Amino acid sequence: MSTRTLTALAIGSLLLVAGCSGGGGDDKSGGGAKGAGDAPSNSAGPSSTASQPRYTKFADFPGKDFVTTEPGMPLGLRVKPVDTSWTPELAGKSAEPGKHYVAVYVAVTGELPDRAVEEAEIKYLRLKYKSTEHPCEIGESGYCFAEAYPSSELVDLDDVQQDTGGDWRTYGWSESLLGSTVEQGATKVGVVGFSLSDTEKATSFELCGPTKKVEVDTDEFPCVPVKAPSRT
Repeated sequence: MSTRTLTALAIGSLLLVAGCSGGGGDDKSGGGAKGAGDAPSNSAGPSSTASQPRYTKFADFPGKDFVTTEPGMPLGLRVKPVDTSWTPELAGKSAEPGKHYVAVYVAVTGELPDRAVEEAEIKYLRLKYKSTEHPCEIGESGYCFAEAYPSSELVDLDDVQQDTGGDWRTYGWSESLLGSTVEQGATKVGVVGFSLSDTEKATSFELCGPTKKVEVDTDEFPCVPVKAPSRT
């Protein structure tokens, strides 16, 4: 074979290798482009927005609770605040002009886990706060105790979560006209409204209630902190 022929074959081999190498680079580039295209696809998956936590029983709710007993009733309720809102209307009742309701949503269960509570209501709860407008006539110096109005019916926890996904504020609350039974070991939820002036700037609130031993003296009611409602 002539030298010229060998040289031609060598050059041809080099060109073939270079062509294969270039094709591999194209494949990698194409693969990279495909990977880049995959990234938006992955990011367009299920929404990362956290859903409302789902509770199955009273103990699941975070925060503190207290035992309160409606005057004249043999058994009390454990009450735990779960949410608050500042709203002009609650359970079909509009606040007076110049006022809003501080709505406090609560989870409740029976005082004793092996006993049902008949005719249970939450209308006797009180909202304790230090007024920025004027001292109150009732209670400790500088503190107010707002009465609950309106108060809602106590409804099953599952019903509210199924209807709203755990967003207590969007449930169709009805005003309580008669008490309801809290079955043995059951958890129910409800809401109470406390009417405050639109100019009231209090930022620290507590939810309180009477006990079997202290039915009238609000200063002696047990209380737990309540998250201050945001105003929009």
